[in-house]
Formats: sequence, structure tokens, C-alpha cells
Amino acid sequence: MGLKGFGQWIVLIQRNFQVIFADKVNLSLIIFQVPLISMLIIVAFYNFEHDKQNFDEASRILYYFGIMKAPLELAEKTINIDTLHRYAKNLAIESNPETRVHYIQNTINPFFEKKNIDVPVLKEDIQFMSDIAGMRRGSVYFLLVASSIWFGIMGSCKEVVTEQSILKRESRSYLFIFPYLLAKFCVVTLILCLQTGLLSLMVVPLLLKLSLINGLWIWLILWIAAFVSASLGLFISCVVNSYRVALTLIPLLMIPQLLFGGLLRPQIDLKNDIWSDMTNILSALTIQRWAFEAILSKDIYAEGGILKLQVNPRSHGELNLIQTTNISLVHSFFKPRKWGTVKNSALWLPLIYLLSASLIFFISGYLALRQRFT
Repeated sequence: MGLKGFGQWIVLIQRNFQVIFADKVNLSLIIFQVPLISMLIIVAFYNFEHDKQNFDEASRILYYFGIMKAPLELAEKTINIDTLHRYAKNLAIESNPETRVHYIQNTINPFFEKKNIDVPVLKEDIQFMSDIAGMRRGSVYFLLVASSIWFGIMGSCKEVVTEQSILKRESRSYLFIFPYLLAKFCVVTLILCLQTGLLSLMVVPLLLKLSLINGLWIWLILWIAAFVSASLGLFISCVVNSYRVALTLIPLLMIPQLLFGGLLRPQIDLKNDIWSDMTNILSALTIQRWAFEAILSKDIYAEGGILKLQVNPRSHGELNLIQTTNISLVHSFFKPRKWGTVKNSALWLPLIYLLSASLIFFISGYLALRQRFT
């Protein structure tokens, strides 16, 4: 893009903003749809961490009981079921980390030291939750990503197709296609930055209670998901001939995001068969799946704290019939990769995929417009 193209880009950005501010109804929808969607998510999931509290408590009891039982089994010592159950229950119901540390150091550790066996390593600084609670926590992230994708597609799918006659006339005289499309993308991206920022600001502190740094990461990932969706929306707007066709395509773009995004049918539950392979392929083609995995990697449970219930009907011992395994929130939905830590592999690979997809959509839209109008 030369100096003349750069000048056109600046002018087109100004013109796009003038068009947006001139349409008061559309501007109102852009502004007020975010708090409306945020409030719906908040109302639907407020106090979700208190759902199935008895199940959460039972999962924690099973987990702590299994941790304390293991060294006794290894040393072939008598397992004091009542004592271990009491210890496990006290740890499960105690939510204050300092009290839990004091209880471990002054009550549980001396019990094992008297028996001359290894003291079990008990997590002192985390409040475990069941995989059912983890599913609900993941659902909040899933809806945040889905909302961002909706903002991106809806905010961009009409941008080019509604200006076809103007673009056709101006491109024959002086307008360059690349600065025109880049200006559209930049304006939509700035609007999406504000929309996803407001969405994060309203939902994340109230429902997810994350730190400021993690909250900013959530905003960044939602913004990336939104502008990748905007690239897809612009591509659709570049190739269709009418706004009605673009609107008709929106459900066909959104429904696969919801079906194969990783929540309704988590990848971790899929088996090795042809139907699961088809599901994985379709999932890999969605924006939702990659943004969902990336955003889960910034949760406080990203590296552990989710207790997955496992039933072993072939066990010969009653104490091993039901067990719990400590996994991360990411691995509640997606299979672990063989390289890197959970936070690195579940964050950077999806983000690279999303940014690459955005570039492909943008270039494809540019080539389509160039073929049609030059």
C-alpha cells in the first residue's frame, strides 16, 4: 500500500466512523447489545458455584481420602477408614486456606509420622471443585466466546455487501480495494475491542472472580475471537451479492460454533472411530473451539483443581471402586498435548491458529473483491 493508498485508508476510516455515528439506531444496538447479553449471562449463571454443593463436597472427600490412603497401602499398613474419612471431610468443608494449612500440619501430618510412613502431599492453597462444577465454569467461558463471535460476524457481514454499488463506481475511478477493506476491518476491530472489553468487565469479575492480569487476558482472547469472526464476516460480505444472503448464512456459521466448539461434546470424551474423527475435523474448523481452549488456559483452575469422578467396577477392593483424579479445567474438555505446559500449549497454539485464520479470511476477501470490481 503506497502513499496514495495510505491516504485513502485514513479517509475511509473517517468516513466509516461518520456513517456509524450518523445511524443512531445501529449505534444504539452496537452499544446496548453488550450489557444486555452480559446481564443474560450473569442472570443465568449467578452463584453457579453453589450448584450441587453436596456433590462437590463428596468429590473433595473422595480425593483427600484417596491421597491419604495411598501411603498406607504402599506401606501395607492398616487403613483407618473412620480416621481418614474424618480428616478428609474436615479438609473438604474447610474453605479458609490458613485453617486448612494449620489442620494439615498439626493433625494430619503427626498421624502419619507416628506410623513412620511418608506424609501425603495435600494441596493447601486451592479449593477443589467437581467436574460438574467445572463444566458450569467452562460454560461461562464458552458463552463469552460465543458472544464475541456473534459480535464479530454480525458487525461485519453487512459492511461490504451493502455498499456494492458505491464500491463498483469508486473502484473504477480512484479507489483501491486493499485500503477500502483494511479500513473496514480496522473500524470493526476497534468497535469489537470496546464490546469485548465491556463484556469482560461486566461478567468476569462477578462470575469468575479472576485477577486483573487474567481478566485482561480474557479480554484479549475474546477480542481475538471477535476480530477473527469479523474477518470471516467481511469475507462473506465480499463474496455474496445481497445482504439477505449474508443474513441467511449467519446461522450456518454460528450453529457449528456451538455444536463443535468443545462444550456440548468435549473432545476428551470422544473415542477413536470415524464419527469422532469427523467431529474433531469439524471442531478444528471452528473459531469457537480454539478460542474456548485458549480462554480456559487463563482460568485459576487451568493447571489443576478439577476433580474428575472415576468409577472402576472391576476393582477388587471396595475402597477403590470410586476414585477422583485431579485434572485441569482445560483437560476437562480437551485432550492434553505431548509438548509444553498446559498454559503454553493450550494458549499459544490456538492463538496462532486464530490469527492465521484471520489473515486467510482477510486475504480471501480482498482477492474476491479485486476479482469482482477491478
